[in-house]
Amino acid sequence: MTIGRLLHVAARLAVILPLVVACASTPDRPKTSGVVFTHPIEKARQGALDALVVLGFDVKKQDPTYIEGFRPRKVGLLVGSGGETVGVWLEPAGAEQTRVRVDTAKSFVGIVGQKNWDAEVLGQMEKTLGKPQ
Repeated sequence: MTIGRLLHVAARLAVILPLVVACASTPDRPKTSGVVFTHPIEKARQGALDALVVLGFDVKKQDPTYIEGFRPRKVGLLVGSGGETVGVWLEPAGAEQTRVRVDTAKSFVGIVGQKNWDAEVLGQMEKTLGKPQ
């Protein structure tokens, strides 16, 4: 391969690769009943934010009733990890109670090394907020 051809291929990869790697899926609001914490929505929301940060997610969206985090990709020997997007939905469930639903969306690129973070996010929230009902 000539140097010109190599530069041409490298230039194309430099444009295409970031677009492919950046592709992330959007979490879907789970149809399950979720879990209920005996805390007002503001405190549950802070617990969800803390859980995402502790688990290595970068918080990308913060609304009063929805939080979204993206886990940065890591390159491994055979398979990389990261690239997951987690959505946390919060809704009042009575006086001083908040229903929490979590969904992990995996991106197409790197899906082999990705995992479902739903239980880990709820478990981390439980450490902060106590056991759900």
